[in-house]
Amino acid sequence: MRNVIILLTLLLGILMISSSPIETKPIYNTDFITEVAYPENYSITILHLNAKWNIHNDLDVDLLKRCNIEWALMEDQPKEVREKFKKIPVIALKKDGKPLFLWEGNIMFEPTVTLEEIQKEIDLLQ
Repeated sequence: MRNVIILLTLLLGILMISSSPIETKPIYNTDFITEVAYPENYSITILHLNAKWNIHNDLDVDLLKRCNIEWALMEDQPKEVREKFKKIPVIALKKDGKPLFLWEGNIMFEPTVTLEEIQKEIDLLQ
């Protein structure tokens, strides 16, 4: 009986945690973006690619300055893209459409770069 009560308590705790809402950001599939209205059109773009199940490991790239920001979900990408990137999140820095830097997540699916490091690269490219 004691084991049953412990098991029920654990299951109830798991259900309560899993039902809590997760804060999400708008994420766009960049394959379908033709023109995005930015306050200024910068030559540098940051692309943040992640998966729905890994949203909690997003890097808040919206805080970066003097660059365009694009978001994409792995689930929305073609099979070739999903096979190319096995470690997420992926953060790419592009200048005039050409990728210059690519940071992939680690084995725990966490970012391997900080906002400060990305901003430093943006500032150097300006």
